[in-house]
Amino acid sequence: MFDFRKIIKSQQHNSTDTSVSTHFYHDDEEPYPAEADGVYGAMPVVDSSLLSELKEVKLKFEGEDRDTCVLVPGLLGNKIEFTLPGGRKWLVVDNWDDVKDIVEDPFIASLSSLGSIHDRAVELYYQIKGGQVDYGLQHSYQFCHNQFGETYEGFMPRWSPDNPVVLIGKGYGATTALYLQHLLSTNYFGQHTSGRMVKAVICLSAPHRGSTLPYWLGLEAGSKCVVSPLSLLQLFLSFVHIVCYFACLERLFSFKLNDKWNLSSREEGGEQSIWSAISARSKFAYFGDNFLVDWSVEGARMRFAGEEKNKHFLDPDCVYINYITTGSSWRSKITGYYWPRLTWRNLPTAIISTFLGQYKMTPDVEQHVLRTSSSTFWENDGTLSVYSQQPPPHQGVHMNIVITEKLFDPVDHELTPGAWYNVYVEDRSTTVLFDDEPFLATLPFVEQILEINTVKRFGEYLSKNVDSFEYYYIFLVEFFERQVCYLKSIKSNGNSVANIKDIQYATKSYLMDSNLERNEKRSNDKAGEEWCRKINTIELMNSPSKMLYYINNIQKLHSTVEGGSQDLTSFKDDFSTNGLIPSGPMFIKARHKMTTEDYRASVQQ
Repeated sequence: MFDFRKIIKSQQHNSTDTSVSTHFYHDDEEPYPAEADGVYGAMPVVDSSLLSELKEVKLKFEGEDRDTCVLVPGLLGNKIEFTLPGGRKWLVVDNWDDVKDIVEDPFIASLSSLGSIHDRAVELYYQIKGGQVDYGLQHSYQFCHNQFGETYEGFMPRWSPDNPVVLIGKGYGATTALYLQHLLSTNYFGQHTSGRMVKAVICLSAPHRGSTLPYWLGLEAGSKCVVSPLSLLQLFLSFVHIVCYFACLERLFSFKLNDKWNLSSREEGGEQSIWSAISARSKFAYFGDNFLVDWSVEGARMRFAGEEKNKHFLDPDCVYINYITTGSSWRSKITGYYWPRLTWRNLPTAIISTFLGQYKMTPDVEQHVLRTSSSTFWENDGTLSVYSQQPPPHQGVHMNIVITEKLFDPVDHELTPGAWYNVYVEDRSTTVLFDDEPFLATLPFVEQILEINTVKRFGEYLSKNVDSFEYYYIFLVEFFERQVCYLKSIKSNGNSVANIKDIQYATKSYLMDSNLERNEKRSNDKAGEEWCRKINTIELMNSPSKMLYYINNIQKLHSTVEGGSQDLTSFKDDFSTNGLIPSGPMFIKARHKMTTEDYRASVQQ
């Protein structure tokens, strides 16, 4: 297991070293060179007396001694459903359907879906602890909204460092959970709180470093909260204000903004006129205390590159797991753009991915806002780039793991607290907690359509021939990209084509041989590889049937080598490829730990 004390020691000697692993990012690639001073990038100073008390932590999601888990929603909230005439509920999507299958009786928070991270974190605290929401006098005065909100009984009134919670967040909810721990560690609520009140923070697709999606939707880069008047974002804000203006619509969508901002009509005690609602002119839109700022790259940087008091340092007693979703897009060799794969199961995010995968900002914006090339943010999971999901550069990383099966999911094992476990996920079905459900798949009429035999057979046919369809898909996309490049060259250079490179069209062999190079190659770092090897060894020892199978295959391997003229290494890959030497859990797993001798003795009886 990677030693946390080594991280502390190494970062005290070299405060600019921001990562344990060099497989994924390096200090010279850090997009914030102007801020990488002596303090920036350093871990918090930990009392040496605490180092001896560090121990591995095991998360328990079931049973009488299970951990108290709180699910923190993102921008879309917990679920999307509509009330039909007669009181029936029409469920469009449940964002926690996968987690609720694993976690027993979790508490599900209900936060302002479009509020700022600060406001959402405060609401989350009072929903867990209980009491009337108090956003803070200074904060409320600065952003001109009401200081107090709803009153909650509390999920866990006896919440304390001795009775901590596990926070599980998706997307915007993950950064909300982290900010809540920051407020607890700084005693923001004035009740002698501590970061140890959170046992673990589990993040999925968290915008740690911000997203470029708000800029594509219409947020003016460098302004933090100014929205272009002719943009999709302005249209969405107008929709939100109109919903809040009419009480009937507010009950239907429940953005939970009226308590703070008084966005209802003046006849109902609010501050909006119908014109201000249509044009989205309000303190909520103008003062920057909303999701637009904290979701952007600039807002994310303010949380870890600003003043020391605003930085969130990881707690040495808390476990941090960061799931980074990848593998949903491929890179074109013609333009370098990223396109969604045919295996993408969520149509709305696939459309957004197409635009994010080629969204390029001006050089001035890249220098002063992104502080890196736009192409850094092109690889994405539909709404968020892979780069954005990297933890802030001043927070330590235990190891990087490319998860290929559930056996290696850290959440199911004992973990060392104090730094991040970065888990790169290409297929969510390999994780313990999360599974990728297609959008709208929970609708009754969609379920009925999927049950039709013809639709089933067509789906099976597509899944069996997905490689062939992907080849033609890639061929067509790159074909049109070549044509666009050709036309641009003609336009800029007249009839000359001297500057056009690689005009010849790709063959099938070229596409198929280079298919792997279209996705970013990631592998476990040294610490992650050692950890996976350890987990695999433990699994092997705990499964007698697997151990015997493994030993039998080793004997076959050596007998084959001894009987032939080839060496051992020439057979190693063949045996692994054919499954003769297992790499993961196989057969049954013993309920109790047994040695191979115990297993043989039990068989002979």
